[in-house]
Amino acid sequence: MPFEIKACSINNMHRHPVLPGRTLAQVKVMLREIRSKETFDHDLTLKVWADTDDGMSPSDVKTALLAKAAAILKRTVSVAEIQMNGDGSYSRLTPSG
Repeated sequence: MPFEIKACSINNMHRHPVLPGRTLAQVKVMLREIRSKETFDHDLTLKVWADTDDGMSPSDVKTALLAKAAAILKRTVSVAEIQMNGDGSYSRLTPSG
């Protein structure tokens, strides 16, 4: 099951109300899954955080948030690519995992 990121955007970015130096955001991701002859689009919302400081530029903050989202997405896709056998046991990852 190969996955492809079709779109990605940062929404609701704001400073943490209690923890100084932390920025919170929601990252919206449109993920396309291709199986055999079928294609499925998945809209995901990832809640992410990054340690930031006042000296960082807005683009650096966005980069830190997107890096956190990429790590979460990588783990999510890895789990989604584990194939279950007919007897309920799990096999190895697919070639794209």
